[in-house]
Amino acid sequence: MEVWDPHFHLWDVTENTQSGHDSSQLFAPKDNPVYSLDLYKQDMLEAGSGFEHSGGAFVEAVSVCHIGVTGDEFASACLAETRWVSKQLSNSNNCFIIISSASLEDVNAGKILTQLAENPLVRGIRQIINYEPSWPRNEQLGDLLSNPRWCEGYAELKIYSLSYDFQLNPHQFIDAVRLVEKHPDTPVIIGHLGSPTINDLTENKDVYWDGLNAFSDQEKTYIKISMLSYIDKNWEQNSLVQETVLRVIDLFGIDRCFFASNFPVENHFGWNADRLYKAFVSLVDCQYKKEDQRKLFADNAKKAYRTETIQL
Repeated sequence: MEVWDPHFHLWDVTENTQSGHDSSQLFAPKDNPVYSLDLYKQDMLEAGSGFEHSGGAFVEAVSVCHIGVTGDEFASACLAETRWVSKQLSNSNNCFIIISSASLEDVNAGKILTQLAENPLVRGIRQIINYEPSWPRNEQLGDLLSNPRWCEGYAELKIYSLSYDFQLNPHQFIDAVRLVEKHPDTPVIIGHLGSPTINDLTENKDVYWDGLNAFSDQEKTYIKISMLSYIDKNWEQNSLVQETVLRVIDLFGIDRCFFASNFPVENHFGWNADRLYKAFVSLVDCQYKKEDQRKLFADNAKKAYRTETIQL
């Protein structure tokens, strides 16, 4: 089975890092402050000989870093991350792309988007916007979906042919869909199944499913099946998680869903590649034919991130 992994991180949290990362928010995987491409590849090899890792999408990590820092200072961290990652990927024969970050609410958002888009590996932008519960920077930034300047920054993505990776909470889905509807040419990838908790799938399930249903109506919207440990640290034993994944695939269709590792985060929570990919396969092995499984593990993600234009 080919695995093209559409969500992994690399970072350097050494004292004098040049990567733009922040040791106060990011951990040192296995006590190693530099999680390099080589270490990531080693982690992926643990999936076993039944899987062939062909590349993937590096996803930014700076949008949780440098709390309280804004403007040019934060923009420089975003650019530093992309430069550092580009060097990591430059010697690989596999097909990798980059999802960078930018503060879309910044008055100079267009300037950094221009600089990022000059890198041929940069395919999109992610800026974590989870609000209430809020991820680190958003306690101060607030609900960016209600920020007119942020929405203007989102509108600029089309100019640079950039996609957008949404990481948000289920109660934010409907507001996000309203924005997506205004800019239908911008491809959208929902990260981590939409970041649901157990509560979102039980007591607040109508909010979750109504929002995902609205997202699924958007033609250029895809969804990643990842970070399931956020729902339950032992999710492979939880039938609700399996039911949720299968319902999401049914809702979006087999061509708009894909599995992702979220390494090194999932590895940090006890999910090495052997455990993770066996669990992924068990979710779909009896439900979908091999052709459709290949879509879920590689083909769909490569299509969403437009890898056909990458020159190896």
